Amino acid sequence: MCRSVLSRLTVLAVVTAITLAGAAGALAQSKYPSRTVEVVVPFAPGGGTDNLMRTIVGIIERNKWSPTAINVVNRAGGSGTVGYTYLINKKGDPHVIAGGAPTIVSAKVEGRLSAGHRDGMTVLMIVAIDELMLSVRSESPFQTIEDFVKAAKDRPGQLTVAGTGTNSEDHIFTYLLEKAAGIKVKYVPFQSGGECVTAVMGGHVDAGVMNPNEIIAQVEAKKARNLAVAAKKRMPDAQGLPTFAEKGYEFYWEQMRGVVGTAGLPPEAVKFWQETLKKVVGTTEWKENYIKRNLLTAVEWTGEEANQYLDGLRGKYEKALGDLGALKK
Repeated sequence: MCRSVLSRLTVLAVVTAITLAGAAGALAQSKYPSRTVEVVVPFAPGGGTDNLMRTIVGIIERNKWSPTAINVVNRAGGSGTVGYTYLINKKGDPHVIAGGAPTIVSAKVEGRLSAGHRDGMTVLMIVAIDELMLSVRSESPFQTIEDFVKAAKDRPGQLTVAGTGTNSEDHIFTYLLEKAAGIKVKYVPFQSGGECVTAVMGGHVDAGVMNPNEIIAQVEAKKARNLAVAAKKRMPDAQGLPTFAEKGYEFYWEQMRGVVGTAGLPPEAVKFWQETLKKVVGTTEWKENYIKRNLLTAVEWTGEEANQYLDGLRGKYEKALGDLGALKK
């Protein structure tokens, strides 16, 4: 065999080896997750988003659906903006995800986040819709929502209401209640729903804006009671709880629960999380211990359906935050 033929064969062998090595490397890179996943909760422990993500991670771990560890990390501060800014700055990192709350819309509208659900993150799935309620501890003199409204009218600006964050969903809820009932209260912001519960149960505030999952344990123990819910109809698993509208205070406010990843999330990461979350929401544990027990409405919105739902929230937040004077001129 001549030297030129041998030379060509040698070059071909080298090229083939490089190609195979590259293909193997690409295959290895596409394996996801390949290291520990950080799950960011942009609020302090004990709140609705914290409960959501710890429930999801617990179900994944018990079923061994992830080949690597998944660590939940609370990055509270700035009414959610500290944690979401951290996520936005991790653009393209597939091993950082976060619990999704309406803050990703409201904080972008307000100018506290540099990006939102369309340009700063990847919406993986919206898994539930959470109603907002007004709750008090059992020792409270307010047996009904009418009792609370009457006291607020008798003492304008003196009744205190706890909520998570300033210019947040809870703050907007309080403003809408004031407007609908013709009252004035003092809104007191905290870092999480868990802190709000502590303030309510300790008698440090008169009432709290609550998601059902935040106060359900105290209600079941008869240490707290819910006065009314900002839903369009009574909740199927809480038929005894009136809506504000049926009591003459017509306003509605809901809160979505979901999971988001960084912007530019690789397709294999999106596929893994959407398929895994689909399995999570299909479990009996999720349906009974999370959705039903916490009085939530289950949904499974992904892709454009999820993004369009969040798009629809923008106008609502612009109006509410504008009324609160929270938008920059």
